[in-house]
Amino acid sequence: MLQKNIFSGMNQKSSYHRISIFNMQSCRMPEMMLLALFLALSVNSKAQEKWSLSRCIDHALENNIDLTIGYNDLENSKINLRESKIALYPDLNLGSNVDYNLGRAIDGDNTVTFDPTLTNYYWVSSNFTIFQGMVKQNSIKYQNYLLQAKSEEIEIKKNQLITQILSSYYTVLYSKGLSDVAVSQLELSTRQYERMVRMVEVGKESPVTAEDLKSQMAEDQLSLTKAQNHLNKTLLELKQLLRLNATQPFEIEPFDSTAINNRSTYKTDELFAKATEVLPQLKQQALLLKLGEKDLSVARGQAYPSLNLIAGYSTAFYSNSELNYVKQLENNQNQWVGLSLRIPVFNRGEVSANIKRKKLALSSQQLQYEKQKEALYSEIWTAVDELESAEKEYESSQQLFQFSELNLKNMTKKLEKGLANTTEFQSAKQRMISAQANLLKAHMIYLMRTHLLEFYATGTWNHLE
Repeated sequence: MLQKNIFSGMNQKSSYHRISIFNMQSCRMPEMMLLALFLALSVNSKAQEKWSLSRCIDHALENNIDLTIGYNDLENSKINLRESKIALYPDLNLGSNVDYNLGRAIDGDNTVTFDPTLTNYYWVSSNFTIFQGMVKQNSIKYQNYLLQAKSEEIEIKKNQLITQILSSYYTVLYSKGLSDVAVSQLELSTRQYERMVRMVEVGKESPVTAEDLKSQMAEDQLSLTKAQNHLNKTLLELKQLLRLNATQPFEIEPFDSTAINNRSTYKTDELFAKATEVLPQLKQQALLLKLGEKDLSVARGQAYPSLNLIAGYSTAFYSNSELNYVKQLENNQNQWVGLSLRIPVFNRGEVSANIKRKKLALSSQQLQYEKQKEALYSEIWTAVDELESAEKEYESSQQLFQFSELNLKNMTKKLEKGLANTTEFQSAKQRMISAQANLLKAHMIYLMRTHLLEFYATGTWNHLE
C-alpha cells in the first residue's frame, strides 16, 4: 500500500510537470523532461532497493543499542586504566584556612592573646607512595586486562547480533520460498479449474470434477494467504531487529537457489583447535582468568607494609601582628619532609578474608574457563554433525523433489486426458509441495551451518560479504 501511494504520488507529480512544461518556452522542454524523468527514476530505484545479508548486518551493527552501551562501558574502562596509571605519581594539593578566634589564641609572635584574632593559613602538600606491596602496579595490570575483556565482550555481542540477523534473514528467505511455492500451486490449480470449466461447458467433463478442482483452488488460496501472513511476520521481526521504522519499505534480495555440490571437510578437533585461538568468548575467559590473578595480587598487597614520602609548605597571616601582610607571609613560612610507614598488624581479619575470597573467585574462573571450552567443543561437534546431516537431507530432498515434480507433471497430463481423478491430482500436488518445502529447508540449514562452521574456523563473519 505504501509503494502504491508512492507510485501514485509520482504519477500525480509527473502529470503536474507535463502541464507545467507546456506552459514554458519550447527551448526548455527537452531539459525539463529529462530532469523529470531522472528524478522519477531516482525515486523509483530507491524505493525498490533490496537489502542483502551483509547490508542488514552492517545496519544492525551501527544501530544496535546494546552495542552502544558496550562501547560506553569500554570508554569507562579506558578512563579507569588511565586513572590507575596516574595513581603512580605523587599527588599535589593546595589549601587555605581562615579562622576568627574570640578567646584565648596564639598570635603571630607566639604569645598568648585574648583579643579577637583573624588568622589566614596557606599550605601546599604532596604525598608519594614509595612501596605498597605492588598494589598500584597490579591495579594497572588489572585494569588493562579488564579493558581487553570488555573489548572481547563487544565482539561477543557483535557475533550474537550477527547470528540473530543470519537466522532471521534465512527465516525470511524460507518464508518467501514457501510463499512462492504457494503461488505456483495456486496458479496450477487455477489453470486446471479453468480448463475443467471449459470442458464442462462443452459437455466433456462432469460438473462435480470442476467443483472438486474449485475446492482445491480454495485450499491453495488459503495456503497462500497463510504463507504470505507468515512471510509478513518474519519480515516484521527482521525489521524490528534492524530497528527500522514500521512504515519503511523493506525487501530482501532473492534467494540464490544454486545447487549444493561441495561436500564439507570440517573436522571437529581441527576446528576446535582453530576456534580456541580466534573466538572472542575464549579470549575473554582467558583474560578474565588473568584478571582474577591480578585481583588476588592486589588483595595480597594489602598485607604488606606501606611506605610514603610526605612533603609540604605552609605560611600564615595574623590580624593582631604589627607586621604587614607580605612580611608575615615571609616570616611565617614552614617546610617539612617526612616518611610515613604503615604496618598492618590487626584489621579484624579483613585482609585475610579478602584474600580468601579472591582465591575462591580465581578458582571459579578457572572452572568457568574449562566449562566454556567444553561447551564450545560440544557446539562445534554438534554443528559438524548437523552439517553432515543437512548434506544428506539435501541430497535426499533433491531426489524426492525431482520424483515429485515428474509425478505431478505426469498426473497433470493424466488429469487433462481423463485418466486420473482430482483426488490423485491433489495428492500428487501435496507431495510436490512437501518435497519442495523440504528441499528449501534443507538448503537453508546447510547454508546456515556452513556459515557457522566458517565462523568457528576464522572468528569472523567476513565470508558473508
